[in-house]
Amino acid sequence: MPITMSNQTSPVAKEALPSVPYPFTMPFYYASLTNVGVFYAVPKERVIPYLKDTGLLPALFNDQALVSFNFQLYSGQFASGIDVPPEQWSSCGAAITQELELNIVAYPEKRKSQIEPISYQDYLENGDQTKLYGNHRVWVPCDADIAIAAGMQLFGEPKFKTSFKVNLASQNPVRNNTPHYNPEWVSTWGFRVDDPTDSNQAIFTCVVNTAGLTPIPGNFSPITEYGTHDKQMIGCRWNILQPMPTYFLNESASQAVTLTMGTSSHPMKQDMENLLSNVNPVAVRTYNSQPAAIQSRAYYP
Repeated sequence: MPITMSNQTSPVAKEALPSVPYPFTMPFYYASLTNVGVFYAVPKERVIPYLKDTGLLPALFNDQALVSFNFQLYSGQFASGIDVPPEQWSSCGAAITQELELNIVAYPEKRKSQIEPISYQDYLENGDQTKLYGNHRVWVPCDADIAIAAGMQLFGEPKFKTSFKVNLASQNPVRNNTPHYNPEWVSTWGFRVDDPTDSNQAIFTCVVNTAGLTPIPGNFSPITEYGTHDKQMIGCRWNILQPMPTYFLNESASQAVTLTMGTSSHPMKQDMENLLSNVNPVAVRTYNSQPAAIQSRAYYP
């Protein structure tokens, strides 16, 4: 049977995935990651205005919404390129970034029929097997230009550049200038988000002291995060490859978190006050990726 060729032009197929603008490549592998997150159960009425026209609905746990912020310190290792001459190589093969996400846990309205009600404890311990519950980023302050560009262009994150002040728990000790060597370890997590135009003012400061609390190993990876790309809702996955110590806080244990609003007039401060005023945190999670190598002190052979 002869084959008849049509002269009609086929419609251009829609891209199956959002574009990856130059010079970015995906996935991004974290060389190291430090992360501390604080979670709050808040009245659902507070989050609804922030989800308007997003296509998202608030995830509800016992009829309350879940708002969180997480501070991240991470590094990435990068090559300069293929067949690039040495004089064009980068002066450093790695980059360090600090950022913070202010999140509302939400899910796509069109997937509502697939949602199964769970507790926020189940959610934080990896109880959401649909992975429809995810983060709607309200603000993402960040200190690295390339990370800001990647977040905005790839994932539609509401990022802005600012600085931070940090005092994070670490396996590396600190010491005072005393006659005898006496190392001590910081166990309290502290971070402050500076005003982007005046680093002497703060948007907020958070101190997390988990001393005396018992963590539960939890990991709700892959963490779903929602954004926009070409005016369409998109989602992405973030995998953290080790358990994260998770602390569930009752009313008395909520004093483990001290949240102090600063004097900044940045709108992120107002949004945090709108979302978090007069509510106590219900959970904290902390994470330090494993060290790759260890340098011990000197000795006399």
